[in-house]
Order: sequence, then structure tokens, then C-alpha cells
Amino acid sequence: MLAAVATAVGSLPFDNIKTKIQKQRAGPDGKLPYNGVPDCFAKSIAAEGVTGLWAGLPTYYFRVGPHAIITLMAAEQFRRLLGVGQAK
Repeated sequence: MLAAVATAVGSLPFDNIKTKIQKQRAGPDGKLPYNGVPDCFAKSIAAEGVTGLWAGLPTYYFRVGPHAIITLMAAEQFRRLLGVGQAK
């Protein structure tokens, strides 16, 4: 569960920026609102504050959390099956 929290907290800002860049539309003047990832980060922080990067955290946690948990559990089971990392 802690791995799922770390995954969600660490990756959500980048997912939010990716989503904003993907959904941007040209304005009436034909210009896009963001000029790349650094510009999107700067404008998002200016408009929403630093905590705005984590908007939607509970929903995001329930989306990526199970993935992180299942991946770690499966990796542990495969390690045991293959005998990797065990003393001989």
C-alpha cells in the first residue's frame, strides 16, 4: 500500500502535465497555451499553486495503486519461483 502511495504521489504531477499538454487547444490567435513541458509546469504552478499538481490524487491513487501492488506482489512471487536472491 505504501508503494502505491509513493507511486501516485511521485507520478501524478507528470500525469497532470501530460494530460494538460494533450488536451490543449489553440486559442483564437492560433497559439497553443503551453510551449512544452517546462512551460506547462510553470504556468500550472502559477495558476493553481504547487498543490495543484496533485489535483485528483485520490482518484489517481485508486487507478494506479492496484497496478503497483499487483506488480510488486507478482515480482516477489516470480523471484521465489526462480530462486533469485536466496542464499544457497
